[in-house]
Formats: sequence, C-alpha cells, structure tokens
Amino acid sequence: MLTRKMAILTIVILLCTAFVFTLRFLVFTPEQAIKIKPKIIIVSKTSDPNVEFWQTLAAGSKVAAKEFGAEVEILAPRLENDVDSQIKMVDTILKYGPLPKAIILAPIDAEKMTPLAEKIKKAGVQLITIEAMLKGNLASSVIVTDHVVEGKKAGEEAKRLLPSRSRVFIINDDKSSPVQMEREKGVREALAVYPSIQIMDTHYINGENEAYEFTQQHLSGSDSIDGIITLSEAGTKGAAQAVKKLGFPGKVKLVCFSSSIEEIDQLEKGEIQSIVVQKPFNMGYLGVKTSVQLLNGEKINPQIDTGSEVVTRDNMYDYEIEKLLFPFGER
Repeated sequence: MLTRKMAILTIVILLCTAFVFTLRFLVFTPEQAIKIKPKIIIVSKTSDPNVEFWQTLAAGSKVAAKEFGAEVEILAPRLENDVDSQIKMVDTILKYGPLPKAIILAPIDAEKMTPLAEKIKKAGVQLITIEAMLKGNLASSVIVTDHVVEGKKAGEEAKRLLPSRSRVFIINDDKSSPVQMEREKGVREALAVYPSIQIMDTHYINGENEAYEFTQQHLSGSDSIDGIITLSEAGTKGAAQAVKKLGFPGKVKLVCFSSSIEEIDQLEKGEIQSIVVQKPFNMGYLGVKTSVQLLNGEKINPQIDTGSEVVTRDNMYDYEIEKLLFPFGER
C-alpha cells in the first residue's frame, strides 16, 4: 500500500513540475518578451559578392537588425536574372518552414513573383518589397527608387556631357526587369527633348562579357559613337573595360548606374563621367526597420522612395556623397 501511495505521489509531483515548467514558457514577462527576436528573411537578387549593390544592401539590413532587435537571414540566387531559383527559394520556405515573421523580397521578375507573393500573404507572413513593386498591392510596404526619374537623370547627364549632335547607345540587362525597363524609359524621355542626340539602339546583355564584346565591336566600327549609357553594374564594367582598351576614355562619354569600388575608381580616373547612384544601404536598413515596425503593430509608410544621386568627379568628394559611396556597416 505504501509503495502504491509513493508511486501516486511521485506522479503528482512530476505532473506539477511539468505544469510549472510549461507555464514559464506560456507566460512571458516583458523582459523575456524583449529577448525574443523576430525572424526576418531577405530574398535579394544575387549572392554574387562582386555585385556590390546587394552586398551594400545586406550591410544596411544587418545594422538595422542589431538596432531593432531582429534576426535576419539573407537568401539569393547566384545569378541576378535567375528568377526560377528565386521562386524556388521562397517556395521552399513556405512549404517546409520554419516560417519567418516577415519576408523582404526584391523580385527579379515582378509578374512571375506575384503568385508567390499571394502565397506569402496566405501563409500569414508579412511581406515587404524592395527595389521593385508587385501588382495588386500585395506588399504592406514598398521601398524603392523611382527608376524612371533615375533614367531621366542619366539622360540629362548624357546631354550635359555630349556635343550638340551626338550618337549614343544604351546597354541594358533584362527586358523582363521592370527596374531596367523603367530606367530605359526615363533615359529615352529625357533625350527625346533633344532630337540632335540620336539613340542608335538598346543592346540587351547577359553579363559583363557581353557588354564588353558589344562595346568593343561598335567602337571598332566606322560609325562614330559619342556616348554610352549603361543601366546596370555588369553593363558598366564591360563597357568601361572596352572603352579603356580601345583608348577612348573621356572621348566616348560613359553615364552609368551603381557605385561599385571599381566604378568609383574609374570615375576618379575620368574613365567614367557620371554615375547615377541608388541608396542600397538605406534600402536594406529601412526594409528591416519597417518590417519590425509592422510586426509591432505600428503604422508604416506604404511606399518609401529612397532616391538617387548623380555623382561626378566634381562632387564625389563632397561629404554627403562620400557617405553615400562608402556607407558605414558590416560587409
């Protein structure tokens, strides 16, 4: 009998202990709640360490994660135009988990990514997009640059640099990218006001090597080319290399996008004349900050324009421009 009573008493004690242990996890003190970091996944366009735009964006997100107490994981396909891999990454997260509290998405192809964005919302995960918008207002907030305005800035720079009667090429990346197409639209709108500047063609490339080969081929021909406007980092690198190799730095004007260390060096040497620079550090920082605010139930701005700046040899050492070209943060 005594043995039976001891057994029952032991079971009761164990059950009570288990209940108290469980209760500790169900009832949080405010101090304990603060220590629980929301998981945020950033799905960017490329993991290529040579594409500095996305590395800088990652640096901004890491600074914000520390400041606002979030856990951030960054995923991306190797190639910037690999939309299928980007879709597969997000799909895997949704199917197998664990689900994050929020996803910050930089869609490679806005149209193809729209059904996936709908799945994200149905899964109860908050969605914020950066650099490009999705149809149907699926994202709670969009952190972008006005790419048409960016393109117009590039067009105006070309007009400032070129003689009154000039011939220019545009080197673009991807017809399916709304970012690239909006930039091109802006360039064409700006130069349409100056009919004496003739846009010869837009050449769509797949990587730096194609940009190099295209530029070398056309600069070696009999037709004179006065300027090239490149709309991506890969296009800029290839075109600048070809211009330098053929001995045309400064003669063929280069107006470019992005702000890699290589481009800044080429700008300083006069091999590139103007760069239209986005603010990727700010994008990454604001993406995480806005996600945390959203998860905390705070009111957020549905669209944030981070803007862009035109950088030349004349202003590249200005304090504000230097902060933009060399943002502080982890790499």
